[in-house]
Amino acid sequence: MKHRFPFALPPSGSSARLPALLLPVLAAAALLQLLLPYGEELPAAGVPARQKHIAAPPEVPRVMVPAALQGRGLFSPAAAPAAGVAAPSDVLGGAVIAGTVMHGRRLYAVVQERGGRIRHVAPGGMVAGWRIAGLTPSGARLQRGQEQFNAAYGAIPTGPAAPAPEDPEDGQ
Repeated sequence: MKHRFPFALPPSGSSARLPALLLPVLAAAALLQLLLPYGEELPAAGVPARQKHIAAPPEVPRVMVPAALQGRGLFSPAAAPAAGVAAPSDVLGGAVIAGTVMHGRRLYAVVQERGGRIRHVAPGGMVAGWRIAGLTPSGARLQRGQEQFNAAYGAIPTGPAAPAPEDPEDGQ
């Protein structure tokens, strides 16, 4: 038997019957929404109706930049030390002790060299002519002959300070 309409409703037990019956209702609602005039008007530009007066924002204070900072680039290194004061030297030749890593039961210093190469050095190992005498939670103790100093993790060590007393627990 041929249907009179170009489409047929789904069978009565189908779950597609409800959307097919709601389609004309939704189409009528959309048409009604387009045909009815829009009743609300947008407010005029300017001061909102609820706030009669808006206070002006405070003026930004002017800051005078010192001449020493004004001529320097934003990301350039800090100014050179004053005349007569020796600049601290990088005793590890650009290497940085970045931290520590534990492998098994052994604790190693993570050393990043100037070229970006990363090494793991055990206590007693050498970094740029300095022996790692011990690893502490805050840094590594480096020793060369009678000279020794503590290098903080992540910082560029600038040189030995006064000799520190030997601590037998740090050599573990």
